Amino acid sequence: MTQTGRQPQARSLATRERVVRATIDEIYAVGYHAATTQAIAERAQVSRGALLHHFPTRADLVRAALETLLDDGTAEIRSVSQDVRSGTLPLADFVEFLWPLFSGRFFHLSMELINEARTDAELRACLIPVVQRFHAALDAIWAEFCDADSRPPREARIILNLTVNLMRGMGVQTVLRPDPDYFRDLIEAWKAVLPQLIAGPTGDAAFAGPRFRKASA
Repeated sequence: MTQTGRQPQARSLATRERVVRATIDEIYAVGYHAATTQAIAERAQVSRGALLHHFPTRADLVRAALETLLDDGTAEIRSVSQDVRSGTLPLADFVEFLWPLFSGRFFHLSMELINEARTDAELRACLIPVVQRFHAALDAIWAEFCDADSRPPREARIILNLTVNLMRGMGVQTVLRPDPDYFRDLIEAWKAVLPQLIAGPTGDAAFAGPRFRKASA
């Protein structure tokens, strides 16, 4: 491709990226239903026609927004997990990293779309593959999180998914329970429990049941 040909393509990709980022910002600012394509186009500083050129339907636009949101989250989680794995970041700091991620902008945006998908079959069908890729990527990260000698990949995935689900549940509570001390107690308790799950008797007990013994036999 010539330099002349690359320039329009680069501009097109940049426009697409602006629209996607604007969609994320608009949904976070006003909610899913109030985030009109006109408002998104204005936020992205593009014409509505340019927006529709890249995303002919609202579902296409929302899917791209969720893909970008989850890709960003995955990259951040992977980077921090690697720091824990290498020993440059304490496990307790990993919990501290997850809490704002799953109680802040990233979490509330994903929950906004999940809630809408519950009653919108078209949107749900559009978003399920995106979320499945996100969870597959997380599972791959979790499988490498622990030393295989202490926890095999399946057990590591369960422990880290327990951690994420705890943070998600707490994140839901923050909407109607503005009580930082309550959440701090839970976080500090989990910071004490998590090392025992990963490399201690608590984890040994958790995976001693017949379901797990059968899998490892």
